Amino acid sequence: MNDVSSDNQAEMERGIAQTMNSMAPGAIFSYARRGITMKVEGWRAEPLEVADTDRIIDRVAGQIEPFRNSDQSPWNNFRDTEVDFRRVQQVQGEFFPRTVVCKQCEAVTYRKKVASLRETDGRCPRSGCEGRLQQLQFVLVHDCGAVTNLEPQPCDQHGFDHICLNRGAPEDLSTWSFRCRGRGCNHESDLGGLCSQCREYIGFPTPVEAGTVHYPQRDAFAEMPMVGVETGDIPYGEDWCRVLMAGYLGNPDYRREGITPESVASVPGMSPDKLEEYIEKLGEGNRDVVLDMVQDLTPGDGYTRNTVVRLNREDIEAPDDREWHTLVADQLFTFMRCTGGYAGDEEDLEDIEDYPTSSSIDDYLDDDSFVAKHPQAKFYKDNLADLGITDAWVVDSFPLLNILYGYTRDSPTAAETDLQAFDHPFDDDAVSIYGDRSPSEAIVLQLDRKKIVEWLLANGSLIEPEAPDLEDETDLKRWFLETVDPRETQNPFTPIEDRLTEEIYQLVHSTSHTLMSTASEQCGLDNDSISELILPNVPAIVLYAESMEHFALGGMFTLFKTRINEWVSDTKKYAENCIYDPACRSSEGGAACHACMHVAEFTCEYYNQALDRGVLIGTGDTDPSWEL
Repeated sequence: MNDVSSDNQAEMERGIAQTMNSMAPGAIFSYARRGITMKVEGWRAEPLEVADTDRIIDRVAGQIEPFRNSDQSPWNNFRDTEVDFRRVQQVQGEFFPRTVVCKQCEAVTYRKKVASLRETDGRCPRSGCEGRLQQLQFVLVHDCGAVTNLEPQPCDQHGFDHICLNRGAPEDLSTWSFRCRGRGCNHESDLGGLCSQCREYIGFPTPVEAGTVHYPQRDAFAEMPMVGVETGDIPYGEDWCRVLMAGYLGNPDYRREGITPESVASVPGMSPDKLEEYIEKLGEGNRDVVLDMVQDLTPGDGYTRNTVVRLNREDIEAPDDREWHTLVADQLFTFMRCTGGYAGDEEDLEDIEDYPTSSSIDDYLDDDSFVAKHPQAKFYKDNLADLGITDAWVVDSFPLLNILYGYTRDSPTAAETDLQAFDHPFDDDAVSIYGDRSPSEAIVLQLDRKKIVEWLLANGSLIEPEAPDLEDETDLKRWFLETVDPRETQNPFTPIEDRLTEEIYQLVHSTSHTLMSTASEQCGLDNDSISELILPNVPAIVLYAESMEHFALGGMFTLFKTRINEWVSDTKKYAENCIYDPACRSSEGGAACHACMHVAEFTCEYYNQALDRGVLIGTGDTDPSWEL
């Protein structure tokens, strides 16, 4: 796609993933070719068809709640707000900030219109100088969402004619000022000013390259299509989540022919109140008889939404919270479809484009011809086990949807800042959400639940009476569903308050980053082309190839089939070493820095937060979770 400057129509190429991360409306970006920075004024975009808008809006609504202005329009009734999904085609930007300084004499030139700056031809307008002009690379940033140009105050005597930049200490902007150098003039003002939006005074400028200028608020979805039903037939929220949890735990078994989560969720059956009414009439001792009767009289091999939901409520303790149910349901549906496939009528898949298909590592290891051709494959599972991975799948046509729903400034913490919406191009009452769909290849890695619990016990984070039965896989699955709170990990700049959620997420996320950082060498993709999706309630990791050209390259399949041993070996070495050790390894905030665990922010779902090599390889205070 092209990024286009609105004042001179200069173009530069950018990938959509990079554009959505760093060039969203309101962002300031570097235009290196011209040696300037620009502010994104808007996007030209085309409509984007999203199969399951209700699910996405529901999940975004949950993410909005912690922001300071969540009780204001358009966020306060977001589920009822008209939302238009769009895909970016072109970026429109303008020269910003508009205050420029002469490199030779420090004269400051500020005009409200870019055209008037262009009249100078890049040369100092002061008589006899002719020095080159450069942007003053500072702006005023406010948590209300505005970014304001530094505007020098005119001198009462000389106006703007002799205003110059008085540079103070390089490390202390409070010592900088605008000063009039007119004869006999003492006019001087600091670099502060009024916020252009709320008119609050901002006393300290911010470099345009600082991260505080713009924080994109984004999310990534595995957009698993519904099969055999209309999305409107699925009751999102607790019912859909419990139907999925029941199948995930094996009751009912959705691998049986003709039974799918969609078919069960779309059959309401007898209401719970009506059911209890019958049981009360016949006596509590006849509960099982009544349940059997209801199942015999309902379609879907006796399974209906109401019966499955009721039984799952007895089996799983879950918060009475719509956001929790939405997040868990997303994880489970993604995991079940990427690893178990579709067990319903195959004819229903004929009209669905890019439906995910997967192969497990066992599928390859059970193929004698594959093992004969790749004898090293017999070590795959043992090597993966060293990293706490019990199973793996490679997925074709992984249905990824990246969205961008707003941005913040000054602070990334939701409670400290206002979330800014993107204007709709022609409807003031609607909100634009930008998205990009890119079917890709993915590798799904399931982590060893038993080993994680043993690690928590060994480090004193969990006590035996609160631990699940380590020999019961269903009990382990149930424990992770009930213990990990996915709501805690929705904002990477807000501390995770639940201790077990934090430790488990950090372990899974750190494992993901070490694998991401070493995968590129084995699969031939660029480092910034591999992204992650964390499923902490499973727990599992999805690493997918984020192709800028929107076609699969085959690299993830090559890695999965022939390079796992090398991948694991490189990952172990990578986690054990950092060029900044021992300082990095002993860091109080965790062994993670730009030289080891950090990746490009637009490839990380958590902005390089909640990372620590120490939980993988061990430190003086922490036992390792890996076998090294």
